Amino acid sequence: MTSLVRRGQPMKWTHGLVCGAALAWLPAYSLLIGVLFLPLVIAYFTDTSRNQDMVRMMLPYEFAALIHPLHILWNDEGSLNTTISLLLNPMTSVVGWLSAGAGWFVLEMTLISAKLIRQYQTRSKKAEIAARLKEIHEEWTENPGMPEAS
Repeated sequence: MTSLVRRGQPMKWTHGLVCGAALAWLPAYSLLIGVLFLPLVIAYFTDTSRNQDMVRMMLPYEFAALIHPLHILWNDEGSLNTTISLLLNPMTSVVGWLSAGAGWFVLEMTLISAKLIRQYQTRSKKAEIAARLKEIHEEWTENPGMPEAS
């Protein structure tokens, strides 16, 4: 158990160093990504299952919403003023956060669909087994010459 904890510690330091370097060298990109990924951070910390399926499902939608703002920021050479103007435009945040919501919605609808399909399959299998049992029961009760099992 302690070896697992020891192995995880360098990763935490590495993640911290990478985040710190990104903030120091690319503050405009870090700010834009941080604000638009805020729903992912909230989902990460509030996910009670801790298998992070929700965050994994939301991530591609967030990346898709991030392409246009990052392209604008790239064309303006990573200016902090451009980032602030992008973030002050409500459509940038709304599109980014709604894309995270779309990822969450797709995951939830997939889970609900899977449950409904499984319930349908279980009910049809149960009906099939009940029909077969009824056939067998009728088959055994129709033959009066057959000795009954005791």
